[in-house]
Amino acid sequence: MSFHFVPGRSAALAPVILVIALAVAGSASAQAPAPAAGGYTPPVFGSIAPGLFERVPVSPASDGANRACPGCPPRRPFWAMAEVIGINLIYQGINLAFKPEEEKIYYRTYPKIWWNNISYGFEWDDNTFMINQWGHPQQGATYFSAGRGNGLSFWESAPLAALGALTWEYLAERHKPSFNDVIMTTLGGITLGEVLHRTAWLIRDTTDTGKSRMTREIVAAVVDPVTGINRFIDGDALKVVEKPAVYVPSNLVAAFDVGVLWRGENLSFLDAQGEPFLQANVGYGTLSKGRSTLPFDAFGVSLRMAGGGSAISELRARGRLLGVPLGHARDTSARHTLHFMTALGYDYDNNSAYQFGGQDISGAFTSEWRFTPEWRLVTSASGGVLVLGAIDSLYVASPDRQYDFGPGLSYGGSLALMRRGHPFVRATYSAVWIHTVDGAQADHWTQNVRLDLLVPVAKRLGIGTTGEFIRRKSYYDTADDVLNRFPQVRVYLSWMY
Repeated sequence: MSFHFVPGRSAALAPVILVIALAVAGSASAQAPAPAAGGYTPPVFGSIAPGLFERVPVSPASDGANRACPGCPPRRPFWAMAEVIGINLIYQGINLAFKPEEEKIYYRTYPKIWWNNISYGFEWDDNTFMINQWGHPQQGATYFSAGRGNGLSFWESAPLAALGALTWEYLAERHKPSFNDVIMTTLGGITLGEVLHRTAWLIRDTTDTGKSRMTREIVAAVVDPVTGINRFIDGDALKVVEKPAVYVPSNLVAAFDVGVLWRGENLSFLDAQGEPFLQANVGYGTLSKGRSTLPFDAFGVSLRMAGGGSAISELRARGRLLGVPLGHARDTSARHTLHFMTALGYDYDNNSAYQFGGQDISGAFTSEWRFTPEWRLVTSASGGVLVLGAIDSLYVASPDRQYDFGPGLSYGGSLALMRRGHPFVRATYSAVWIHTVDGAQADHWTQNVRLDLLVPVAKRLGIGTTGEFIRRKSYYDTADDVLNRFPQVRVYLSWMY
């Protein structure tokens, strides 16, 4: 069960703002101030009016707040928990204000309803695919950000996503608590919450003043509302300090694609129609380098809008939890390195071929051969546990829900010839197996083989093409097995940062 108003509309704007904000990287004007020593100033939104809202440097150490660094938010664990409850009250208020009258009854609760929910236990709900797989992780991201925006670490903020999910399920709805909602809100919220939190810090320039400073702070608040609002309340949005080192990535690459996608069926393109799409691929830090115990100091995000599906047709996010160099990787001058990492992932696919959403925990080995400073060959092999996945059922799962829930496995591998951090040629294979525990009883096995070619034609502009083959086999207990095959081709222009 869920808060439906924001995930369906307002919350969907966050990744769009992420794309817009990063797409204008490099547009800073000549008036943009230099970053403080050791700091990082992403070239997003140049200085427009340096005198506007100008503030003198402030020493946050003198404000009495418990801060990990001068630019870090004050540490307030109890206030973070209060904000989680406050977020649910806001969601509840919006539902009661904007829902149709016949639906408002489901959000009018009181202690007897709370006790009934607690006594009943969990069930599997029948919300739409988008609400469960997109809306709940977005909602969970706000709970998680309540911790990050109040000075808590990644691991300290993670339980807040669960706190928000459980209090919503037990106290905010008359619907019985949903097991799938708790998992998706918590794990999906942690992944998206940290990605959005760090993206917002990319946008901010805490060494700047004037109108450009305010513009950055406002855009960052749209991407990560809880942290942004806290910064304005605390006065941190105007304080001139060095950006916290923890939010300075070791590397940053991005590519923004616009093109046309053709998706066939059963090996044929005869009925395929070209569909325009926009895509953003962002690499924050380097996933396959360094010894790290700082979660999400490196992550990758791929977001596709349109392209034969819903407004958001694909989102993949992987954040490193732990990174360990192996063998000669400790020698930074070595031509060949080997690396292992564990990662937390979130996937969302909602297109004309199939629907899939899930949260997984995986491990990956990466081997890298460095030929020149610009060119390197990277191979990887990964595998992990799909904590909970959802995939559209090829038979009707229930009168109200046409997709299946279940745990499973995910695995894959890739080989890429990289140029300046971007794939010149890349081949990938990925697969997911799901065992249904609620829905039409079946085992689903999806496989994806993909080949990318991206040829630079100017300093930052490239022409790319991608060929994919998607194979899905569903093994049903009480019905005939079903095999679907979808070839897919994309052609696009890419702007590389």
